[in-house]
Amino acid sequence: MSGWTLLGLAMIVLGATLAAPGLLLVGGLTLLSRWLTTLWSRYGLDSIAYERRLGTGRAVWGDEIPLDVEVWNRKLLPVPLVTVDDHVTDTLRVKGRPLLASDRPGQGTLQNSWSLLWYERVVRHLSIDARRRGAFTFGPVRLTVSDLFERGTNSEDRDLPAELIVRPRMVPVRVPPTARAPLGSARARSSLFTDPARPAGVRRYERGDPMRRIHWRATARLGEPVSRRYEPVHERQVLLAIDLQTVPGPYWLMLFDDDQVEGLCVAAASLARRMLRSDTACGLLVGAQLAGGRRWAFVPPSAATGQLGRIEDVLARIQPIVTLPFERLLGVVSRRLAPGGTVLTLSARDPEPYADRLRRLSRSGYAVTHVALGPDRETHRASMAGFGIDAAGASLEPGWRDAVALVIAH
Repeated sequence: MSGWTLLGLAMIVLGATLAAPGLLLVGGLTLLSRWLTTLWSRYGLDSIAYERRLGTGRAVWGDEIPLDVEVWNRKLLPVPLVTVDDHVTDTLRVKGRPLLASDRPGQGTLQNSWSLLWYERVVRHLSIDARRRGAFTFGPVRLTVSDLFERGTNSEDRDLPAELIVRPRMVPVRVPPTARAPLGSARARSSLFTDPARPAGVRRYERGDPMRRIHWRATARLGEPVSRRYEPVHERQVLLAIDLQTVPGPYWLMLFDDDQVEGLCVAAASLARRMLRSDTACGLLVGAQLAGGRRWAFVPPSAATGQLGRIEDVLARIQPIVTLPFERLLGVVSRRLAPGGTVLTLSARDPEPYADRLRRLSRSGYAVTHVALGPDRETHRASMAGFGIDAAGASLEPGWRDAVALVIAH
């Protein structure tokens, strides 16, 4: 017997001996409390069902996802207090319910508590604010039953795995009529790409234009430098290669600019959608840590239904931790993409460290285009053009959260 049980019996015996009703009452309540505590400890979690229901397994940045949590006491014994600690990725945002700290790295707990009568079933309606791109995991779940004094009497861990993929935001891509890019194979009214075999006039020379694009005869005739303009076309096969390093220095320092990382993901998703809608086979190459443990990802170029979803899922799982230097990652291209395809690199930093690698790809039969983002995009575009590589600047103004379009400028 426990100390509280012995104390209760002693008070009952003493109260009966001394004819003291007060002692009898206190002794009886002590025994009853101890008996109920033992009862809840042994049977409190029996027939307690907990269920978590997500409105969807995939969402786009900015969505609101319904989250219903349900608890059901399927027995005659009432439960004074049942607490559920649902372990979730600590960057998840649940409206009006801040996450609590947990003993699991990278996870917090979504805590809910109920007092349940016999056979009572309660559903609580919550909402997830998907203002963060990522792959969010749920589970395990810890259920704890407490007595009348809110003392935990018994707990149990249950596996209840689930995952929510929040894909990056996408915006329309705007390309000026004078845009230029490497060889294309299908005519279009407007496109990110143009075909140098299909002249369409001239335009005023812009800083960073390669020398081979200057139309010397027209320049002499007009008295000012002008560059050739070509017809827009759609490429047949494009590999989007993302340079996820956003801070100068060694990649292994794991420093990053969060806004630039998100901007790169928004730009990549937007470009992929634009190309797939024009029947261009599009793929993805990125060297970064992904949720689930992979160190880099390659999505083969395809124009099949569902390709955009596959690219978006990879972009959702990207974490801002670079695992391979970009110049090394580009070495994968020749083994995964046949010559004649287009490599479209996307970066927010100085491209000089891997410019030589891009020139080698160009000499190997690949059409190479570099798209520079970030506040120094014009400088980086001109730098890449100086290496003889077609380059463009892209902007998401005023920022990736509020931009209405991805504007490509040459």
